Amino acid sequence: MKVIPTQSAPTPPHGSQFVVDSCPFHPGADGSIDPSLLHIKESRLYDWPMVYILANSSEAYVGQTTSIVRRMHQHGDNPEKRAFTRANVIYNAEANMSVITDYESRLIQLMHADGKFTLTNKNEGISDSNYFSKHQYDDMFEELWTELRAMDLAKSTIAELEETEVFKYSPYKGLNEDQKDAFWKIQTAIRDAREEPIVVEGMPGTGKTVLAVYLLKALRDDERFRDKNIRIVEPMPALRKTLQNSLKGVKNLSKDDVIGPGDVAKARYTGGKAHKPFDILLVDEAHRLKQYKTIVNRDSFIKTTNALGMSVEDGVTQLDWILKQAKVPVLFYDPMQVVGPSGISPSIMRDRLCDAFEHPIRLESQMRVKGGKRYLDYVADVLWGRASKRQDFGGYEFRLHDDFHEFCRSFDEHLADHDLTRMVAGFAWPWASKKDKSIYDIAIDGIPIRWNTTTTNWVGRGLSDPTVAHEMGVIHTIQGYDLSYAYVVIGPDLRYDKAHRRVVVDRGSYYDRNGKQGASDRELDEYVKHVYYVLLTRGIQGTHVYACDAAMREYLSRFMGR
Repeated sequence: MKVIPTQSAPTPPHGSQFVVDSCPFHPGADGSIDPSLLHIKESRLYDWPMVYILANSSEAYVGQTTSIVRRMHQHGDNPEKRAFTRANVIYNAEANMSVITDYESRLIQLMHADGKFTLTNKNEGISDSNYFSKHQYDDMFEELWTELRAMDLAKSTIAELEETEVFKYSPYKGLNEDQKDAFWKIQTAIRDAREEPIVVEGMPGTGKTVLAVYLLKALRDDERFRDKNIRIVEPMPALRKTLQNSLKGVKNLSKDDVIGPGDVAKARYTGGKAHKPFDILLVDEAHRLKQYKTIVNRDSFIKTTNALGMSVEDGVTQLDWILKQAKVPVLFYDPMQVVGPSGISPSIMRDRLCDAFEHPIRLESQMRVKGGKRYLDYVADVLWGRASKRQDFGGYEFRLHDDFHEFCRSFDEHLADHDLTRMVAGFAWPWASKKDKSIYDIAIDGIPIRWNTTTTNWVGRGLSDPTVAHEMGVIHTIQGYDLSYAYVVIGPDLRYDKAHRRVVVDRGSYYDRNGKQGASDRELDEYVKHVYYVLLTRGIQGTHVYACDAAMREYLSRFMGR
């Protein structure tokens, strides 16, 4: 038997802090930087892992290297770097390449969200990684970021940035292994010129939207796709606006890269012959595309469909618009998030896409909810009456409140510490305030609340307006968004039937007219439970619940801690 000697464990960092050295950057000059201006041992200038920030008054580039002098010389000869005037070198006597790679990724993500500079980085290679003593280096990163703010290289704190929608939907977000695998499969299919639909299926929080934005950036930075017509299609107007904001200050991207289904249908090929005008369409929230059924603006739907040479009498949907206009449609889909008759059901997906729908690329890893996939499965089991015993999800707060006043007090406590805490509910009350802003829509135990007064970036507006933050979010405003804590009110539209021992939907207490018109009782039961499934899977840190129906509270108490 061959005995392999064991290696000694790595030595934890002793506390050597990161140092930021700043010096002029001279593009085109021999050397580009003067090493004598840096307070770094000469031997380490040519052979030591470091991260750096090139910057001028408006743009920045973040990189890493094992030879800072050689790398700066290479950048000095690069025409794309000629606009930079200063090099900021970040150095630690103990850090290895794992640490430096992690710091580079985090700096790119945070500096983009911070918005002080337009980043010129591509997003290839950005990933979330784990390594020895990472928690200690996390603490050091907090101190480093504070120093960068003091040097006027950043504006906001890390806590402030991580609460923003720009950070959450940044094209610089690191991908997990699931997403990397999906990215590779999609990219391979596109590069092989397979002009056929691709379906990416994933539960809430598996990073479908993040992957779509990342893919857009990666394709735009790839010279082979530089001249291709590539867009993200976002069916939800509120989330569309959020994604447009997330692309501000990103090289090779603009807000015009995020469009709606109507924009897809209006596009025409200008090459002189019939042709699909889009090379690649990345369709986020594809379950929210519409069919001609219980929708607003029916005349517009008919007109658009006819302009594409199709007819609503043949059952044409917005999915058909996409297939008609795009060579390669990539559809990010979740059958559990179809919340009304107008949504694109699995049967429609199967009929139009055949093999692509039956064999999708799957995202399994849970990125949003800290309770993990097990929590999402548990929520579904509780709503559909399949749960048999209470489960615990570690540090994830899954709490039931018996008293609405206490529910609201708890909400205010979490909102004070976490700006992205919101109260949301099923569509169980009429929306009277749409016509009269002075009216309160909801009253529970004497506490009056309005539905969200804006449908555009309601979550984001609540960051600066306490009144907005204390409104109640409806499903059509919150779907697709992350919250720090979700405070979910289960209205009288969802009750517990003790006699038959099951969760039931009360049609008379459900006020989404387009959500129930033409739906059978069985279909409505699915739609309303899908609504609450979506609401109960928004919270990153926790989900707090209040149910208006006393029997429902009693039922939920079997599966939730009070």
